[in-house]
Amino acid sequence: MLDDAKIYEQYDPGDVYSLLYNFHEEFRLGREITESSDYMNIDSSGIGKIVVAGMGGSAIGADLLKCYALYELRKPLFVNRDYLLPGFVDDETLVILSSYSGNTEEMLSSLEAARYLGAKLFAITSDGQLTSFAEDLRFGYVQIPGGLPPRAALGYSFVPLTVLMSVWGFIPKQNEAIENTIYSLHKGAEKLAKDIPTSDNTAKKLAQKIYGKLPIIYSSPRLEAVATRFRGQISENGKALAYSSVLPEMNHNELVGWKNLYDFGKYIQPIFLRDPDDHPKNKFRMDFVAQVMKENGCEPIFLEPAELDAPFMTRMFELIQLGDFASYYLAILNKEDPKPVKIIDRLKAELGKL
Repeated sequence: MLDDAKIYEQYDPGDVYSLLYNFHEEFRLGREITESSDYMNIDSSGIGKIVVAGMGGSAIGADLLKCYALYELRKPLFVNRDYLLPGFVDDETLVILSSYSGNTEEMLSSLEAARYLGAKLFAITSDGQLTSFAEDLRFGYVQIPGGLPPRAALGYSFVPLTVLMSVWGFIPKQNEAIENTIYSLHKGAEKLAKDIPTSDNTAKKLAQKIYGKLPIIYSSPRLEAVATRFRGQISENGKALAYSSVLPEMNHNELVGWKNLYDFGKYIQPIFLRDPDDHPKNKFRMDFVAQVMKENGCEPIFLEPAELDAPFMTRMFELIQLGDFASYYLAILNKEDPKPVKIIDRLKAELGKL
């Protein structure tokens, strides 16, 4: 089915495929836009902590940055997915408002809370109310291109944040890592393209393995956001449930639950995301857990980047690209249009009545 060119015309009228294929361009343009923005109005010397307020596809970029810069970030970073802000927010806190549409209601509520608490403000958005607030209240913002599903604008949420953290001095310069990732994503798209037959296409093979099953994605803490991205893309693109969990934490609770799977076990597809820099004991834990799963009738899938010597950013996004393409091919297998998220639109409409 996945090697039938006509099937994509039928189930992908919005051409989500092109967004996946050209994803590397978001990295290039995202960096250029950010470097020409008015980021200099932030005095980083007076910032003690950072909060990124956003939801869904607008927040995952911050999750990825937090994992990526875990051992380099010189200030604590908190990703806020709620209407209110944590109690530690004060006038030494930088609150970065990340909303692709600029109209996300949780983010706008966080904006009001940040103003009340006296926090410093900055924004990343394509337009909407957030742009108006930034201009009226005179705080800086990066205006990214609009017109995409937020989940397809990951490059525009991750790269601007990463560049900003760099120019503000919170992490080292990232030019080389970004350039390497652009090249890798470009080459990776060619290998995962829809005209590459299933026999040679890793993403198509992965989609077939998770088709009709419940994927549970496991990773070490450094790849936790990548696992979250896998889960979200399978749900939004593929219109199917998926879950994710992190080692070593799952070894202290969830592992015990693998004893009694009942008849449901045959519908579970464990996926382990591995990185060469994972802690040796976490690597051992993954192997141990995989053996437990096999003993209970589940055959785990292990995924790791092909470029083991590449910068960590590149390795992260190689796995993300694989998950994105696999979720797209899963949508085709499910005979679903990967672009619309009708139930979310329905929820927003109902919330609008409150």
